[in-house]
Formats: sequence, structure tokens, C-alpha cells
Amino acid sequence: MQPNSSSLLPPRPRRHLMEKNRRQQMRGLYGRLASLVPHEKSLEKSTACDVLDHATNYIKQLKNNINELKARKDSLQLPVVIAVNESERGESLEINIVCGLEKKKLLKMDKVFRILQEEGAEVVSATNSTVGFSIYHTILCKAFSPRIGIDTIRVQERLKNFISSLI
Repeated sequence: MQPNSSSLLPPRPRRHLMEKNRRQQMRGLYGRLASLVPHEKSLEKSTACDVLDHATNYIKQLKNNINELKARKDSLQLPVVIAVNESERGESLEINIVCGLEKKKLLKMDKVFRILQEEGAEVVSATNSTVGFSIYHTILCKAFSPRIGIDTIRVQERLKNFISSLI
């Protein structure tokens, strides 16, 4: 014999009381959620759907902020990379410097140019480009005196020493 489905449910007054308690508890939880989420107007008198929608948007915004801050932190921890490439005859150099956006403020390109001039190099062109949180500098130089040339190793050492003194 199959039990009657109505016998599985609590008596009607008790069922109504349980549902009333559940609704009150949910109302209290929505109120707590509304008080935790910053908002322009009072969410405490808003519908449950409005509270959930606003809280969902706020959480998505927080996740985006966290991702942005992590990327910014990572860019702060990026090392400054220097590569100096010499032409075949030693008359010109290509210098590539990669650094994070935050370190760009520390890296004074006029001082880099001064070091190059002190080493007998004339800056022919200098460009930079930004990709994500990294800045790529490319400097092309030629020797003041093609007969003397440029000491690539010395230029690279001086640039590394200058940049390491900044960090």
C-alpha cells in the first residue's frame, strides 16, 4: 500500500508557519546582503532580484579590479631587460630596453642617451611602444668616429649598472 502524499507533509498550520519562517529568514539574508554592497540608493527596500542583481554586478566589478591590480603588481616585478646588438663592422648599435610601466618613471632616457654619448655613440633614432604593462625602447646609434667604433661590452655594462642603481 502506497502512503498518502498528504500524510508525508506536516499539518497545514505547521507548514504555513515553516514557510513564514523561511520567508522571514530569506528577507533577513537579503537585507544583510544589501547592507554589504555599496549602492547609490537604498537597496534594503528593493526587491530580492534587484539586490541579487546589484550584488552580482558588484562582485564582477571586484573581480575585474583584482585582476587589474594583479597585472599591475606583476608589471612592478618585471625585471628591466637590456640587449645591445652591434653591427658587423662595429659602427652602429641597436639597444633594446624592456621595462614595466611603473619602472618607466624611474628610467630617465636622457641619462641613457648621455651614457651613449660618453661612450662615443650618436643616437640616430629612439622609439618606444607599450604592450600591456611593458614598454619596449629601441635606440639606434652610430659611432662618432667609425674608425674607433663603439665598445659594445662597456656600453652594455654601463647601462646595466645605471638601471640596476634605479631599482
